[in-house]
Amino acid sequence: MNRILGLALVGIMLVFSSCETSQSYDGTYEGILPAADCPGIYMLLAIHGDQYELMEKYIMRAGIFVTYGKIQNVSSCKLRLDNEGDLTFHGDTLLYRNVPLKRVSFQKELPDIYKSQFLKENQSGEDATVSLYEMGNQRYADFYFKDKEYKLKLNPQNNSEDEYIDKNCSLKILFEDEYASVFGIPVFNDGKNSYTFTALTPTNNIYISETKSHVPSFFDVIYYNDGMQAFVKLITSEIENCYTLPQTDASSKTADYSDGKIKWQLGNHQDATLIIDDKEYKYREQ
Repeated sequence: MNRILGLALVGIMLVFSSCETSQSYDGTYEGILPAADCPGIYMLLAIHGDQYELMEKYIMRAGIFVTYGKIQNVSSCKLRLDNEGDLTFHGDTLLYRNVPLKRVSFQKELPDIYKSQFLKENQSGEDATVSLYEMGNQRYADFYFKDKEYKLKLNPQNNSEDEYIDKNCSLKILFEDEYASVFGIPVFNDGKNSYTFTALTPTNNIYISETKSHVPSFFDVIYYNDGMQAFVKLITSEIENCYTLPQTDASSKTADYSDGKIKWQLGNHQDATLIIDDKEYKYREQ
């Protein structure tokens, strides 16, 4: 009897010690959160010690939202973000608001491509970059143009559109085309002149399946370039059907993206083909 009791106590101690063991949560995790007014929210969460970077993309809607914040250790198995979201750790999976997030890499920061929009000014052709994010319950825009850096805050007095301001400058974010730009199109005024821009990367498109099959009925697609290589990110409401594929071939009108198992072929007539196990599934840009 004492032997059985002793073994039981050892088992209980092992369960508790598994949470007490010092372990690193650092890395990047992804998952799909439920949403009331869209198919879901795709999220990437990068953890670095007591800091985090969170990217949220409302599926089939324009816009990417980035939050920077701090993490509090609630217990040996639970973390709390300063946006009041709790994380529970199980192996390589985090539970965030009861939704599993799988670790996809050990990178401790989000890639810049998810945090910044690269632009070209329409008149001069000069390059610009805009980063939109929230930190400490305040929304900011970091804008780089003409060798100057502007740090702007959201104007709480403007309820009709997103406008970021400082003493002399303003940056308005417009969504004239619902899907063409991930972050929206900035209109910048430096106090003297107004400038408009064209988004270079990333860009956003929605593709709808033309056939009834077991593959996803739609993809929210982001095309981007990390400075060295072009990629496509295919997002849908099931995380196991979301893919990030590098570009393997391109011409003036078409492009192929593949990881060796999944292929995305972009056509020149607003069409695309998903190839899995040598089977083709046709999609049409919405």
